[in-house]
Amino acid sequence: MKTNKFTILALTSALFMGTLTACYDLTELSKDPYALPNDVADKTPDEEPDPDRPVGTYDDLDITYLVTDANALAQIKDDLAAASSTFRNFLYEGYYNDYQITTNLTHDIYAGYTGNNNPKFVGSAPDYNYADGWSSSRWTHFYVDRCKEYSSLLRAFKFSPNPERYVNQYHITRIYFVFLALANTDTYGDMPFKVYASARTPETNNVPYDSQADIYDGMFRMLQQAVETIDPEDASQYSIDKDDICYGGDVNKWLRFANTLRLRLACRISNVDPERAAAEARAALASEYGLMQSNADNMVTVPRFAPVEAGGINDGGNENVLAMCSVMYNGDCCMGWDLENYYRTQSTGGGKYIIKQGRNNQIEKIIDPRCLVSWYRVNMTANTLASSEESLREDFKGCPKGYDAPSMLAPDQFSLTRTEKDPAKSKKHNPKFWFNNSEPSVWMSYAESLFLRAEAALRGWDGGSPEALYRQGVEASLDYYEIESADKQSYIDGLVALNDGTFSSGDKERILEAIITQKWLAVFPNGNEGWAEFRRTDYPRLMTPLMNASGGDVPDGHFIKRLLYPNSENSNKGFADSDLPSKNSQGRRLWWDVSDDTPANFGTGASKIGRFVRR
Repeated sequence: MKTNKFTILALTSALFMGTLTACYDLTELSKDPYALPNDVADKTPDEEPDPDRPVGTYDDLDITYLVTDANALAQIKDDLAAASSTFRNFLYEGYYNDYQITTNLTHDIYAGYTGNNNPKFVGSAPDYNYADGWSSSRWTHFYVDRCKEYSSLLRAFKFSPNPERYVNQYHITRIYFVFLALANTDTYGDMPFKVYASARTPETNNVPYDSQADIYDGMFRMLQQAVETIDPEDASQYSIDKDDICYGGDVNKWLRFANTLRLRLACRISNVDPERAAAEARAALASEYGLMQSNADNMVTVPRFAPVEAGGINDGGNENVLAMCSVMYNGDCCMGWDLENYYRTQSTGGGKYIIKQGRNNQIEKIIDPRCLVSWYRVNMTANTLASSEESLREDFKGCPKGYDAPSMLAPDQFSLTRTEKDPAKSKKHNPKFWFNNSEPSVWMSYAESLFLRAEAALRGWDGGSPEALYRQGVEASLDYYEIESADKQSYIDGLVALNDGTFSSGDKERILEAIITQKWLAVFPNGNEGWAEFRRTDYPRLMTPLMNASGGDVPDGHFIKRLLYPNSENSNKGFADSDLPSKNSQGRRLWWDVSDDTPANFGTGASKIGRFVRR
């Protein structure tokens, strides 16, 4: 059994817990009262070395201060009592908070998954015209809301009367913090990180930024520390079960998630720091706890709308976020052109459907069976949505990025999520309506873990077969969607990449394109990850947007690379006094994005594949 121990360092200043006074403030203090140097001198003379947190390895990311103030200790006691409900909200709102403006109208569209179908959003963020209110909402939800919850949890666990009992939950909380931080650094690039990872209170309007390279280094180390410290066999550990809406208190699932997340990070930096990427990937793959083992390990958010027995709270609102943005908002969001394209072109097999023509005629088509359970055919109206009935005379259609004449329900010219709008029906799981309002949203899946392993094998980090892992990844995704066995086998048998010599070609770019394209389909609807992987690899090949309203910030013919920092950051000395304002462009690539829209994933830009244009 592991020996878990918190090391608490001495602090002469008191810690005060209070209300928010600025974008970053977690207390009422105007300066950080415990910015101690991270060295051995910080330890008390009689303190023994902590084998689980060696000095110099994690000290810049850990809590390295002591709480002595009576009011602060009383607050910590209250926070400990509320830890379970706080953790639940931390998990729930992490990706869900204000989803439409923080993710759906940006990341989901930039990833090629969805299209804007609301005329009032034309020429705004979906078309690269920066919307400060939307970006600042994302920024504030992370730095104010989630970081406040994270800090209160860590301090409550660390400074409880029996901190040894909370070691596992302390590090589980940090694993999820890394998960959220990843989505935000991959949105903005450099950002404040270490001060929040260590649950410190930064000086108001003087919040230090970390480079994205340093952020990735910190995230790797936090995941490593968590996996090495958590003891799943220690029955004395405090556990959150019901309010752990991701894994129900299953520590082994959290460990497998942490390893899979570490492999995701390793692949992300593979082009900019291949040596570190290989080392981190091999460590994740070699862990005694392994990676995700099945779809039961998927990292999901169950909507509050769902019934209690399904993991929700039977709330009248708070539906599945994609269904909410699509059907529940009367068609704001629809299928993207790129998604339709890849539904139709990756396999010669799949699910069959008919389109009626005239009085007695019909034609038969084949498409990715995931499309059949995820999207309605076109020309849905308020009445047909209410009855959940689509016309068999229509087909599926995705909206091109930059389309300037969306119509919503007039009737709708693009496909909407396959959602039963009737609340009674939408409370139930129905495999034919995959985006019912009670369906979970998947943010990391078993299928993704297999595609990550396929890339790891391709890069020589693992001894597996890229082709076999690719096939297993497709199968895992189809199994998640509960696709019928005949349609699943037809789709797998017809996969173009398994029949055209791709995996025997020796062309690593060609093989990677096949892997990433299917991973992109499996990752849907997670636009955070889909957009990040597109920028990293330049796969899958997406259509060039029809409209670029960035005013030259993103060069014509190119894709958006990041969001701008919120305007409120101009009052932060950590931002304003750096070189970041001069680099704050939506067209500027992030640290790990080494090539401008041309695949260069193995040290060269050998591929000359072009981009799709509108059909």
